[in-house]
Amino acid sequence: MFAFLRANLARTADELRPIEAGCVVSSPSLPAVWSVNQVRVALPFGFESLVELADEQLEGCRYLQIAVENQDTGPALEDAFAASGWKTERELLMILCGEPDREVDTSIVTDAGEDEVAEVMRRWYAEDEPDPHALDQLVEFSRREARACGDRLLGVRSSDGQLVAIGRLRSDGRIAQVEDVYTVPSARGRGSARAVVTRAVGLARDAGHDLIFIPADDNDWPKELYARIGFTPLGRLWQFHLG
Repeated sequence: MFAFLRANLARTADELRPIEAGCVVSSPSLPAVWSVNQVRVALPFGFESLVELADEQLEGCRYLQIAVENQDTGPALEDAFAASGWKTERELLMILCGEPDREVDTSIVTDAGEDEVAEVMRRWYAEDEPDPHALDQLVEFSRREARACGDRLLGVRSSDGQLVAIGRLRSDGRIAQVEDVYTVPSARGRGSARAVVTRAVGLARDAGHDLIFIPADDNDWPKELYARIGFTPLGRLWQFHLG
């Protein structure tokens, strides 16, 4: 999964440069987007060594962003980063290895257009990002990523044809990732997210993928929905941010 995620970063970022510890992802064209401006490490590191590495490799950036893939050192780093004022995000990586707890009608899920998905993404990002310039970059990043990775854009529409729920299916022919599942607030509680994820899973299964996975915020409720659909936690990605 980590190799798949790194490959897609390489397609989307301005530059991905390998280093001994992992890689440095750089996108001067999108300076406000953390995920394409970061140091990403797979080897075990201590807190001070990681900060020194980030200072060195991200010199000139407006913030420091470190992504940690190592499953042994990730948990131990959380307290150290928090004590030094860093923000921590923990992403749970879940693989499909079970069956859903119930059947769901996926006929409501259709293919969606890039522009209408971008507008829904803007609403989503705006929930946490008040800066309009950063918001524009995040929306542009979502467009760029979808194009670079060949995402299939899925959605659910309201009775008036407006897109109210979205999701992406990303594939390299062997591994499939379900990503960016979101429902607008006014349409929540109607099963749209479950339908989108179930439809994406069905498409991936029909295509014969060896592995299907979905990332989830480890501190939020969607991971419980994904578990009911058949996903099981396998690993985590820690992201530490300062600035």
